[in-house]
This record gives sequence, structure tokens and C-alpha cells, in this order.
Amino acid sequence: MAFDVRRVVTGHDAAGRPVWLSDGTPAATVEAPNGTAVSDLFLLDGPPAGAAAGGDPTGPRVLEPPPGGCSCRVIRFPPPPPGAPVEEHWVRVPGDDPARPGMHATDTLDFMIVLHGRIVLGLDDGEHHLAAGDTVIQRGTDHRWRVEGDEPCTYLVVMLRTDPAAAAPAVSLAPRASAAPTGFGPRRLVTATDGAGRSFALLDGEPPLVHTPIGPDGAVMVDLWQTGGPLRRPDQGGDPGGAWELDPLGGGIAFRLVRLPAGHDPGSRGWHTTPSIDLDLILSGRMELALPDAGTVVLDPGDAVIQRATEHKWQPLGDEAVRMAAVMLTVPV
Repeated sequence: MAFDVRRVVTGHDAAGRPVWLSDGTPAATVEAPNGTAVSDLFLLDGPPAGAAAGGDPTGPRVLEPPPGGCSCRVIRFPPPPPGAPVEEHWVRVPGDDPARPGMHATDTLDFMIVLHGRIVLGLDDGEHHLAAGDTVIQRGTDHRWRVEGDEPCTYLVVMLRTDPAAAAPAVSLAPRASAAPTGFGPRRLVTATDGAGRSFALLDGEPPLVHTPIGPDGAVMVDLWQTGGPLRRPDQGGDPGGAWELDPLGGGIAFRLVRLPAGHDPGSRGWHTTPSIDLDLILSGRMELALPDAGTVVLDPGDAVIQRATEHKWQPLGDEAVRMAAVMLTVPV
């Protein structure tokens, strides 16, 4: 099974005009003979100083980004060997306990979405089975992973490293109870740690902030998580209340899903800029991304975009709705 990853990067030229910086396979993309594969889409090695911060990693791959930093990866794990005991299916990590293979924790807030296949998230409260489209908010808790079934599992994960020196969040947020299913929002599993230090699934269902359209074929905006400011703790953040806002609250970080219906044409109103580096991934459908005076690119499922606070416009193509995941990192601009 080919591991084809395409990444488009936007930026600005010397005059400040939006331009395409690159379009192709990220340099830090590797595939092992056993089918394991990783593609580093973006690495931020500390709190961003501006929209041009971050890029491709240049040294050995490490699990956690530096304090205040961020990593964005597409990872594929192969299915377990036929006949192997379940306890041998867990993905091992250096230094884990053989009595609990693969169990580990990181000083990060992780946003994860399953792209293909099935995978099991192991917490202290048991096993949680995930399929394509399911999302996880992993808040520095003990956890482990194993692929389920006889096909590989591919997922996107954004790891946000804490920065104890960061300012306190400007907006105080907390997880809110899952909403009654609407058919628009994805499944979201939120992890937590109890008073005894054991990890468990705090929430498992549709997030509460799903902005649905009037009628079944309009645009849908889903807030999966927001930090309310720079990240100081892995359990920081939660669900906003009230009306949906485009920019991340409190100058923080937002994890979102967007659905644009077939035929959606925003016209001149679609042009916009946000004070953020956006890590975008097309989940389904075909999308056209335009920059003023720089033309367009066409994006297919699995294609990623690193949007560096550039003016841009999205428009679906064809007769299928487009679903896109986005992580927005507020930066000084």
C-alpha cells in the first residue's frame, strides 16, 4: 500500500504578497519495510514568533516537540501479524513497562483523527475502538495504541507541547458534555486522569459546538477543542459556548472540522485572513484553494496545507461535499 503524502505550503514574498512556497511530499517522509510510515508535515520548535515560524525538522525525529512547540504528522501502522497474541499487538515505545506494553504519556495536548482503518486506544479504564473519522483529544494521559483488523491504520496527529512560562489563558474553558447526535459532528473521545492518576475516557460522543446550517446542504463548522490561550498544561482548554468565532479564542489554538457542501460558492466574501498558522487536511471531496494574484491549487483527500496567515479562499469542486480538519495556531502578525 503506497504511502503518498502531499503537502502544500503558503507564505508571503518580500513584498508581503501571498504565494505558494512548496507543493509535494514533505522531506521528512519515511516508510519502513514492515509498512510503518511517518510523514512530518510541520514542526514548530518553540512558541511561534510569527507566521513564518516552523517548517521541516532537520534533526533526528523525536516524540515530543520542544516546549511551546508543535508537531504535525501523518502516521501509518501495519496490521498485527496473523496469529499473534493481542498483548503483542500494542505499538511499543522506548522505556515502556513489559507488563503494560506500549503504555506511555507525553507532556503534550494531542489532537488525533483516524484517516483510514481501525485502531484501539488503550487507557487505564479499558480499550476504546476507533474507526475512520473518529477524533481524540489526548490530554497528557497514559495511553497506548494497537491496530485492529487486517488492514493498516493511518491517522493525523498534532502534538502541542506545554510551555509553563506562557501567559495564563485569556479565556477559561472546560470540557462540556457530548451533544445529542446531529449527523454533522464527528465522534470525539476526550481523555482525562482521575485522582488516582489513572487515565480514562471523560467524554465519548459528538462535541457540543456543532454549527449546523439551515437545511441539510449548508456549511457546517465544528469546534473539537480550544485552548483559550497559549498552552501551559496538557489538560488545558475545552468547549466554547455561544456563537462560533473564526479566530481561536484568547489567542490560543483551535481544532476544528469544516464541511462545505457541493456547489458552495463563497464569492468575494470567501476571501479571508486569520492571524494563525493553519494545519489543514482534506478528509473527503475535492477542494480548490486560491491565493489572490497567485492562482489556485486543487486538493484531494489526504492532501495537507500549511497556511501561513495568508489571504485565501476555499471552494469545493465536483458533486461531493468537502470535509476538512484544521488546527489553527495563533501567531503574532
